[in-house]
Amino acid sequence: MKTSVIVVGGGIVGVCNALALCQAGHQVTLIDRKQPGRETSYGNAGVLSESSIMVLNNPNMLRSLPKLLLGKSLGLRYSLAFVLKNLGWFLKFLSYCTPSKTRAAAFALRALQLSSLEQHKKWIAEAGAEHLLREAAWVKAFRSEVSFAKYRDEMVLMDDIGVRYTVFDREQIRQIEPGLKPVYCKAVIMNETCGVASPSALTDSYVALFEAAGGTVHRGDVSGLSGVKGGWQVFIGEEVLSSENVVIAAGPWSSEVAAWLGYRIPMAWERGYHLHLQPGDGPQLGRAICDMDGGYAMVPTLHGVRITSGVEITERDAPPNYDQIIRSVANARDAHEMKDVIDEEPWMGRRPTLVDSLPMIDAAPRHEGLWFNFGHQHLGLSMAPGSALSIVAMIEGDEPPFDLYPFRATRFPI
Repeated sequence: MKTSVIVVGGGIVGVCNALALCQAGHQVTLIDRKQPGRETSYGNAGVLSESSIMVLNNPNMLRSLPKLLLGKSLGLRYSLAFVLKNLGWFLKFLSYCTPSKTRAAAFALRALQLSSLEQHKKWIAEAGAEHLLREAAWVKAFRSEVSFAKYRDEMVLMDDIGVRYTVFDREQIRQIEPGLKPVYCKAVIMNETCGVASPSALTDSYVALFEAAGGTVHRGDVSGLSGVKGGWQVFIGEEVLSSENVVIAAGPWSSEVAAWLGYRIPMAWERGYHLHLQPGDGPQLGRAICDMDGGYAMVPTLHGVRITSGVEITERDAPPNYDQIIRSVANARDAHEMKDVIDEEPWMGRRPTLVDSLPMIDAAPRHEGLWFNFGHQHLGLSMAPGSALSIVAMIEGDEPPFDLYPFRATRFPI
């Protein structure tokens, strides 16, 4: 049975959800206060991953906790005031740092990412956006044998799950990425991971597909939701839109929207930054390079070489702190020749993280016609299509493309 659906949130998760619903024959309106794909989804490394299966809260985090608490990791910064204010959340977050929970999360993420990568490729072809696709997309590079040894636990997990990868030594790294300076002694290449040269251009191509299929993009700031007989009313200032279903896919603002209806979503935020630099005169990068010692990534994009920072844990709307990205750029210059910074100031985004580091993809437990699709943290681009196909299946009463039990809303007392 085909229905009317309003998707709240125009990031990559919301756009994919709207596109999948529209192509399935539903009447869909996508709402965002900005042009779709210009908030959280704008600033990622452009990786379409099927191999990002190790959640942040894993056993290695417990072992690294003293260093993290002392602020000695460039890959993770935090606000002590925010942590103390939300101490219960962080203690619960750390309670998931067990081998069994990490393994279960890895299998769940792998299924979601495989489904997403397959659908990405279909939509990219349909949109005529093949020029954005990069088959060789992801290298994790290590500056020391010590840091590479710490990565072995993840490699064992990838072996168990079936992730295909190749380990390169210093000389092999030089051959596949001649633009890298000889600072890395080991690299792990994810053989099946893909990427795109511009996440915003990819989002634009999906929005074009959505509109071509009959979907509507509505610009506005959603201020309220109300259940009515036969469906929902969505308030945008003085304007009211109606539909039979509503999908909350508002990324880091999703917990706030759900709270209007009485839900307590255990969400925090991983903030991140990026800067674009002019390419140097030497060989250019062929894929995204994640510096595992520095906790940042270098990515060749249509906009220049994008340097993405590590994670900043603080209030969602706290003033930006550019120290992390500035230090990341300085570190990146040691590994790859680049010219001047292009951007006037660093970009900042907020990535929604639930307490177990898995997204919530499910029907809202107390409201008919309300659906949750959020909490994808820094993996939204890699997991958006599979999440979208799952919501479509649930709305239509069909079998989802993979096991959704790990992503159920009722795994928390919300």
